[in-house]
Amino acid sequence: MRLVSCFMLCLGLAACGTPGAYRNGSGPAAQFDLGPPAAAMPAEARPWSFFVTATGQFEDRAMRYRLLYADAARVMEYGQSRWSSGLSELLQRRLESRLFWPEAGPVSRCITRLELQRFEQVFETPHSSSGVVVMRAVLSQRGGGVVDERVLTRQVPAPTLDAAGGVHALAAAVDGLAEQLLAWQQQGRVNGSHRICWE
Repeated sequence: MRLVSCFMLCLGLAACGTPGAYRNGSGPAAQFDLGPPAAAMPAEARPWSFFVTATGQFEDRAMRYRLLYADAARVMEYGQSRWSSGLSELLQRRLESRLFWPEAGPVSRCITRLELQRFEQVFETPHSSSGVVVMRAVLSQRGGGVVDERVLTRQVPAPTLDAAGGVHALAAAVDGLAEQLLAWQQQGRVNGSHRICWE
């Protein structure tokens, strides 16, 4: 039964196109981004400046998924669905809209590098999937050393078992990471661990 379920899901994903079909030019791929600008979160403290890096496998525009219940070590790609631009650009835009701040206010002496480590849709069972995003946040003085760092992780259930559902879940997961990033900053201001960034 498990093998049958796996086979049926693979057929369903193939209906969105296969990697080979896309590369052979049998049809145009659907282009996805992370949606329109997200509503900005209210915040008393102005967030640090930040930039997103996405290297290695994240440099292309492939949309990846993983069947955890069948072969958790195998990463696959949607054949007829692609990201509209590089992930670093998509994530930067989404986080900037979520962490919007007014122009007035003190300028931080620090900057945060957000290193993308995981960005994929995972199928826990043939009937459920989630968007998983993991980023390493490194807070550094401008031109100086590292002040603090943290790994941020968010997983959000997908509404549908296809590429569009994965996009929806991944966008929500990125919004969740924005909340974690802001909470980390505020915690650092309260306990004084990030004082050097504001003195």
